[in-house]
Amino acid sequence: MMPIIRGISEHPSSLPFSTLIMENSAPLFKNILGTNHLIKGRLNVKQSDLEKLYRILLKDDDRLRKKRARQEKMIKTQITKRNMIRFQQKRNSESLNKSFYPTTNKVSLLHKKQGGIYYIKARFYWEGKQREVQVGSIPNVIEIINIMISNKLLPDLKHVRAKKLTWNQINKRIELIEAIKVIASLKAQEYILRRLMKNKFSGIVEMDDNIHEKNAIPIEIQEIPHTDADNDVPYEEDHEEKEGVEWYERWRRDNL
Repeated sequence: MMPIIRGISEHPSSLPFSTLIMENSAPLFKNILGTNHLIKGRLNVKQSDLEKLYRILLKDDDRLRKKRARQEKMIKTQITKRNMIRFQQKRNSESLNKSFYPTTNKVSLLHKKQGGIYYIKARFYWEGKQREVQVGSIPNVIEIINIMISNKLLPDLKHVRAKKLTWNQINKRIELIEAIKVIASLKAQEYILRRLMKNKFSGIVEMDDNIHEKNAIPIEIQEIPHTDADNDVPYEEDHEEKEGVEWYERWRRDNL
């Protein structure tokens, strides 16, 4: 029966060198040399040389462990930065699409009383918040629909002849709801464009002022007040941080 040899592989590699020495977990170097002699090996070295090699390897192990820890920290930091860029890119794409390619499928309609008068309002999400803009009173909206029909912007609709319509009556006419959604999407587009122009252009003016203050062309943007429900509402975002951590764990498992 082969003797059980206590070798280097037995020490817990997760412990630093100083801890291993304190716990007296160094291998029995005499046994290593003796066993090598029994199998007629050619390990013709001194015990002190084995001890020296052992300590060198332990120090390298500790150094590499710390180096790996630093690298893993850098990877986590880069994942966080990448996810932030992805989030910013997603928000920017959203602004690009909603400001220059408005659609009706991201807008819902409301009929709310304000100042004693009922108005049709558009509700939509932008930059993680729920927004509301006023579309107009029912008579004004019907007038806008007829103007758009005359300008061939609503080619599938005929002029609305009814002088008075209630919100319940409008809801029963799908073609009118769709037409109002077109107007609502354009109102939402206006709202977003105004906000973006105010925010983006102000940054350009500040940059121009820093470079050549005297030659900078002032850009004035007048913001027309809108009813804006700026309450924090849960926004559907990908779990990017979670995804990044999962990617990191897979990378670590396959490469470390």
